[in-house]
Amino acid sequence: MRFYDPILICPKCKKKIQEKEFISKKCNCGFRLRLNFNYEQLKEAISKTLLSKRIFNHNRYVEFFPIQNPTNLIQSGTGGTSLIKSHYIAKKLGLKNLYFKLENQNPSGSFKDRPISIGVSKAKEFGAKTLTAASSGNAGAALATFGAKANKKVVVFVPEVTTLEKLAQLTLLGAKVIRVKNMQEGVDSSIFLFKEAYNRMGWTPCPSFGPFNPFQFEGTKSMAFEICEQMDFNVPDWVLCPTGSGGLISGVFKGFKEFKILDFIKSVPKMVAVQPEQCSPIVESFRKRVDPLNFMDWNFTPETIASGLADPHPWDADSALEALYESKGEAVSVSEEDIIRTHSECAKKEGIFGEPTGTAALAGLERLVFDGTIDPTDVIVIPITGTGFKDIKSILNNKKLRDPINPSIDELTRTLSQ
Repeated sequence: MRFYDPILICPKCKKKIQEKEFISKKCNCGFRLRLNFNYEQLKEAISKTLLSKRIFNHNRYVEFFPIQNPTNLIQSGTGGTSLIKSHYIAKKLGLKNLYFKLENQNPSGSFKDRPISIGVSKAKEFGAKTLTAASSGNAGAALATFGAKANKKVVVFVPEVTTLEKLAQLTLLGAKVIRVKNMQEGVDSSIFLFKEAYNRMGWTPCPSFGPFNPFQFEGTKSMAFEICEQMDFNVPDWVLCPTGSGGLISGVFKGFKEFKILDFIKSVPKMVAVQPEQCSPIVESFRKRVDPLNFMDWNFTPETIASGLADPHPWDADSALEALYESKGEAVSVSEEDIIRTHSECAKKEGIFGEPTGTAALAGLERLVFDGTIDPTDVIVIPITGTGFKDIKSILNNKKLRDPINPSIDELTRTLSQ
């Protein structure tokens, strides 16, 4: 049974488009088409008891996804990631209840598996042959992973600065990887070529952001669902998300909202967008309280160690700002130095090997604790959005490796004393 309306709606011009025509018919407003679910039907079909009888992973929440036939939902071990309590960082900041959601445990190593799994499952339902995306790496890896599982051709456009680790993952998974040179300040050329290509080639767009695929957005909700269940349906006070285009924070917030609509939880958390100072258009839009449909761009090419957050045009800023305003949340920008330092602390003191993009929200947490926004007794969840194996070069650039030594105890002693 389908629990959503197959007619998609533009949030700006209100144009309605049948779901199968989402590629060929556009309103050109530049916003992701919205899906409407029938929550009364969902209430009758799903319950906490029913959920508890299923395997604890992403596919546990199939009724909440825009899939007509559950057999089209690709099985690949997504979700069911750990929620662990912090010790060192919590103690350092004087916090009693800080938790990390380890999204680096997903099959391709990042939270992007959640949205992309739905995008690919829907493409499978539509009979698509070739899937494509523009990506800084993580979404592309997720698309290659699920494309391989679904036996689909995958073409991924990446910026020329994409790390070798991410390129290796994409290539081994069978995707055709197209590296694109940056040609204009403040414009992502890989996205430009991706748009040109899928329109001319008849491919199915399946990136993790923006107006190109309205279905993938719904997959991110499962992270919120899992957090609720892992906390016995007690909602955290705050959820801090590293933020680039805005899809993560808005997708997670929608998950909390849907559980509240179904009376599974009593409230929703305050959402926090954390962006690098080198690229913080959503933070600036939030500070100026702009209308979500008139969000601001970043007008120059960002250079940040958190490369996955370098989105000059934050495609999902409209829904991200809606989440921030509605949840009475916050938005903070953080320095490169703080991103690097908290990234190292997370690894050394908590044993969590994330990429800088994946741990950047820790720097935002510090800001909000120090200025008194977050209380020491508040319950806080931070998703670690990607594994450190995605960006080894940037890690080693900030960590000096010792020179090799001879197999000598004397040399070992001298080295250890340095």
